[in-house]
Amino acid sequence: MKFHYCHGMNNWLPPLLGGLVGTAIMTFSLLLPKWLGFGQVDVIRAVGTLLTRKVHHSFLPGFILHLLSGIIFAYVYYFILTLSHIPFNALTGLLMGTLHGVVVMLLVSIMIMEHHPIAYYHSRGPMTGFAQLLAHMLYGTIVGAVVQLMSMR
Repeated sequence: MKFHYCHGMNNWLPPLLGGLVGTAIMTFSLLLPKWLGFGQVDVIRAVGTLLTRKVHHSFLPGFILHLLSGIIFAYVYYFILTLSHIPFNALTGLLMGTLHGVVVMLLVSIMIMEHHPIAYYHSRGPMTGFAQLLAHMLYGTIVGAVVQLMSMR
């Protein structure tokens, strides 16, 4: 697919930066409840243990996969909206994040909570899926806002 110039800027840069910023804010929002002591959502380690099959040393692989996924999904959102001739902004990012979050919420409920190789993750409760939905909505909004702001230059 050919990349076009966006007001003097390659348009591969806005989704990259949007993905990085969106993933950082999403990760913070997922870790905050645990840090504050009122939630047990541990997405990074849960993802990491899918790779390592043990909790020990699972944070780094989980973080890397989570970060790469955030960047890749920013491009997925970007290409879907571009091919649909729909502008990528905070509102359309929220829509994409909501759709993505519903899918992830269902996958978390099925794959993580029922079939995860580490028993600790089997009983995380409905708040885990709901936290995923909200985090993806926030992620999409942030990615869309960053892409929109960078495209306005």
